[in-house]
Amino acid sequence: MIYDSDRLSDDKELLLRLKSGNKDAFEEIFRKYYSSLVFFALRYLNDKDLSESIVQGVFVRLWEKRELLDIRSLKGYLVVSVRNRCNNELKRQGIVKTYEKNSDLNTEEWPHFHEDEYLKKIYSFIEELPPARKKILKMKLIDGLKYREIAEKLSISPKTVEAQMGKALKFLREKLLPYKKQILNN
Repeated sequence: MIYDSDRLSDDKELLLRLKSGNKDAFEEIFRKYYSSLVFFALRYLNDKDLSESIVQGVFVRLWEKRELLDIRSLKGYLVVSVRNRCNNELKRQGIVKTYEKNSDLNTEEWPHFHEDEYLKKIYSFIEELPPARKKILKMKLIDGLKYREIAEKLSISPKTVEAQMGKALKFLREKLLPYKKQILNN
């Protein structure tokens, strides 16, 4: 039990140093938690490179938002952040698979097709959306928020969120249709 209280006080001290912009504190936090967080992410994703990328993203955010974050438990914050990003990644993968399944197109029939190109196309079309609609779409698909949660965060009605999501998805379907036809004709 002494170890846990020592770890907690060490973490609190590290957090204080981190908030003040101390790079050594950040590196110490990284060394202390990186490996175990990658292992934790790996249990969700079964992909070492993706797990490492997710954990690195959590650390980048920790550094970038260090002055704004109100963290009570460093380990808890890091574990929850990694878990949330893993869940978001799994949802993102599921969305792409669902879209492909519902698109009446079998990607195995696309000999020159690369999934990376498809994802880049989807992301480029998302960037074409009006800013408010794009924000709602990203909050839903990437952050995994429910319509009600998005509505609360943006101070709008859930019906508005639903309508904007419908318009965003319709726009994406229309934009991707010619691209899918082009792939089939190759």
